[in-house]
Amino acid sequence: MSEKENKQVKKWKCTLCGFIYPLPELPEDYVCPICGAGKDAFEPEEE
Repeated sequence: MSEKENKQVKKWKCTLCGFIYPLPELPEDYVCPICGAGKDAFEPEEE
């Protein structure tokens, strides 16, 4: 398990456009409302 996975995720950031999804659970079928990227383009962000 990576260091990022050990920390509690507070929000998710789109690696393509920088959009922040403010909830800790990103739905499986989520699509970024700014650039249309799927869940696989998001990285966890810790606060």
